[in-house]
Amino acid sequence: MRSWFVMLCATTALVQAVYAAVRVMITYKALELGGDGVTVGVLTALYSLVPLVAAMRIGRAVDGRRAATILRVGTALSLVAVAIVLVSEAIPILAVGCVLLGFSHILTMVSSQGYVPVCSRPEDYDRRFGGLTVWISVGQSIGIPVVGILASRSDIGHVDTTGALIAMLAVAAVATALTAAPSLTIRQDSAQVRTEYETQSTRAMLTTRGMRPAVFSSLIILTSMDLMIAYLPVFGEHHGYSVLVVTVILTARSVAAIVSRTLLTRLLAVAPRNWLLVSGSLCSALPMVLVPVLPHPWVVGILVSIAGFFWGLAQPLTMTWVAGLVNPSNRASALSLRLTGNRLGQVVIPLAAGAIAGSAGAGAVFVLTGGLLAGAAVSTWSALFRSRPA
Repeated sequence: MRSWFVMLCATTALVQAVYAAVRVMITYKALELGGDGVTVGVLTALYSLVPLVAAMRIGRAVDGRRAATILRVGTALSLVAVAIVLVSEAIPILAVGCVLLGFSHILTMVSSQGYVPVCSRPEDYDRRFGGLTVWISVGQSIGIPVVGILASRSDIGHVDTTGALIAMLAVAAVATALTAAPSLTIRQDSAQVRTEYETQSTRAMLTTRGMRPAVFSSLIILTSMDLMIAYLPVFGEHHGYSVLVVTVILTARSVAAIVSRTLLTRLLAVAPRNWLLVSGSLCSALPMVLVPVLPHPWVVGILVSIAGFFWGLAQPLTMTWVAGLVNPSNRASALSLRLTGNRLGQVVIPLAAGAIAGSAGAGAVFVLTGGLLAGAAVSTWSALFRSRPA
């Protein structure tokens, strides 16, 4: 069954390259169409709007052994979404592309994460979730530089997103084709143990000890990543960064996450899991606060890389944390609950960030991000060190 994991990682890398790269281009396209920091905040929120209400239903479907179908639909929709972004000539059309891209993202994320508890033993979760998130970072590390290089080849003072989006359209088409691989079809016997347990309601999962702090930690970290990706281009334009400089900084963040996720198993052998979970938010808070204080691009690149390293640890560890809190029949649903929390944060917080950016500038968004991460660190610390280990 290891072939399913190889194909899943390859598909995930390609489709994540599309999501990360296109989201950066959406920011530049919004600015090109006359938008500002508030517009970017609204578009970032719209990206997460449909996933906010759909994630749990998608998770239930994955628990019902429909992961392969959902993965295939999600990658196909990403193709349509990129095409809409490509042809958009007004902010409302760009917003439609954002919504559809966000929907396709939640479909692929829930289904790909759902493969791990369905097809793996619990003792393999850290390794498999870590491996899956490594390839998410690999995809982001490829996609962002590709579009950055293509966009930066335009005339000085103008960012041409067309070539970059066409490239991502091709990548989305390849990812869609890969999902047809027979190895990604889940066999009946691979999920038979899950039928021995009752389905837990969303309320029951939320009241499980440790679930709410786990979801809160996850949503703050993912939203922080989103805000950084969305507002670094805005911050960069204000401070004279070229598209290529912004691309290098964002790529450095992805590479740092690859390093931390690759080292995850070794780090777990020498450091307590709880400390690593807390570090995901605690050790990334100060770097984010320092970004507007030390705006030199090389310094910002180092700060973002430090944050990326610890964010890279937190994501797979919160997946294992959440999946371990429920019975086997509900693990994909629990992961969907985590993603629902993520999307709630990605709807509410960017709207607040957009208002702050509109009045105080993009730099204030990074201060907000650092404060939220510090709050998540306190919440995680309290949950993990007052209860049994996650």
